Amino acid sequence: MRLILFTACGILLLLFGCGSDETPEPIEVVPNYFPDGIGTRWVYLHSDGSQGTTEVNDEINIDGKNYRTLKETPPNEKTDFNLLKPISYWVTENQILFAVGGEVDHYVQNEIPALVQDDLAGLDVRVIVEPVSPPELVFLHFPSSPSFQWNALNMKVNGSIMLQNLALLQFPFEVVIRVTGEVVAEGPLETPAGNFENAYQLEYQTEITQTLFSETETIAHRQTIWFVPYVGIAKSENELGGSELIAYSLAQGVEE
Repeated sequence: MRLILFTACGILLLLFGCGSDETPEPIEVVPNYFPDGIGTRWVYLHSDGSQGTTEVNDEINIDGKNYRTLKETPPNEKTDFNLLKPISYWVTENQILFAVGGEVDHYVQNEIPALVQDDLAGLDVRVIVEPVSPPELVFLHFPSSPSFQWNALNMKVNGSIMLQNLALLQFPFEVVIRVTGEVVAEGPLETPAGNFENAYQLEYQTEITQTLFSETETIAHRQTIWFVPYVGIAKSENELGGSELIAYSLAQGVEE
């Protein structure tokens, strides 16, 4: 009987520190750098004086990955091509990724016909895109530090434009989209929503090269975003203007 008791105590000692006053070391928890709780809301003041609200409103599964979807009020009219204004995103242990397939498809379907609208005025133009895997833009790696650079997106879209719905009148095109990111600074940030001690100033360079009818055109955009861990995007600026966070509320994340 004594042998059995000693053996049991030995097992408990190994598992729980039997009779020990030592406190186990806490397990490191990966912080939720980009809040993804359904119901989380951000309110922004835009440079034109208008206000807009972005809210995490649902979850969608894309190729086995659970993305959070965002709803904008008032709705985004898609007046500009901005891959850094996500419709859906997901957070891994060390990355924040934006699903940008819808934005890329919308761009191709509208911009390719615009390239030839003067030459093909009055003709029916249909855009056919070859299938590609749903693209993801790497918004940020963490933890990050100033001067850190990365390739956020590098993708190619091939397809053709069809005239008058005739298979014989098809002309190939190619669109290459490259986005690079850099952490240019880290420090405090003041916004109407509050003063944040730690914010990453991120700079993104987007380059779009379009080839159609053997003619190539390259368009470049630059955008700066201030990202606050645990809060989200607090400020952004590009050639068209900017926006600043004026209020936010964080909901509890949904466990996977």
